[in-house]
Amino acid sequence: MQIIYYGAPGTGKSHSVDEYIKSLGISEDRVFRTTFHPEYTYSDFVGQLLPTVKSTGAGNSQITYEYSKGVFTRALEKAYEDTSKMVFLVIEEMSRGDCAAIFGDIFQLLDRETQGMNVGYSKFFINNEIIAEDIIAIPDDKVKLPPNFNIIGTVNTSDQNVFVMDTAFKRRFDWEYISTKPVPTVKPYKNNVDIRVYRDNNNNYQDVSWVDLYGTLNKFISDTRFLSLGEDKQLGQFFIKFNENAAASEHKEQVKNKLLHYLWEDIQKSSYSTEIFLFDESLTSFSEIYDAFEDDKKIFSDRFLECLDLWLNNSL
Repeated sequence: MQIIYYGAPGTGKSHSVDEYIKSLGISEDRVFRTTFHPEYTYSDFVGQLLPTVKSTGAGNSQITYEYSKGVFTRALEKAYEDTSKMVFLVIEEMSRGDCAAIFGDIFQLLDRETQGMNVGYSKFFINNEIIAEDIIAIPDDKVKLPPNFNIIGTVNTSDQNVFVMDTAFKRRFDWEYISTKPVPTVKPYKNNVDIRVYRDNNNNYQDVSWVDLYGTLNKFISDTRFLSLGEDKQLGQFFIKFNENAAASEHKEQVKNKLLHYLWEDIQKSSYSTEIFLFDESLTSFSEIYDAFEDDKKIFSDRFLECLDLWLNNSL
């Protein structure tokens, strides 16, 4: 299995990965995890020589260099210990690292046999003495992935432009979309609290559930009638993880500190529209939006509030 779970931030991709692995009854010692980032390298992934200080007695020490195995090599060794038991290599935030550089020659191993006696094994091998050294099942330096070696990745659609994955890399994975629709799809919804939305600056407000608020935001963000920014800029149900037993003031703090900045930097400032705005036009900076929200003032535009009304009436 080589699969990537992708979707908007906060849709629960990592949770979906965990739930899937748990459903298979895989023990923790057979699950290996890593997170890609801009500084992550092939050496981090596969292994590298690192200096080690060793005591030579009588208070003396010397520096030696030992090979430190990366998460890929450790997972591969575990898989070859018993090929009848599945091993999972979970890679979070794949698009935040340079996959072509990180995988390097391992890319060649991602093509798997689909028929014959060697179903699930890599079609091609790579010569790598260091990886093969401690794997008894590999008699020489010809390394292949066994059928029980699984790779699951996650990708935020909003981060796809950090490091672009080429088509050759993408097609070696199955891609499973994690929707922005609320979980579960029937009430009562998970992670759902009321958020106070002010209609004007005269203390007129309405309490709107988080599911309705983020649903309206997603429609306003992606629909061609509004900002037309596409699904990449949408957000998921777990973009903010609420404590449903906490006070409304705590929920307000979470919205203020986690949601508003995203909506300003990634949504409002990304829009090319000169006629349609997410925030009230009188608010021209993030600090003004932040302060207005804190002071229980109107922050959203009339157009968005109209959109919210339509959503609540199932007319959007």
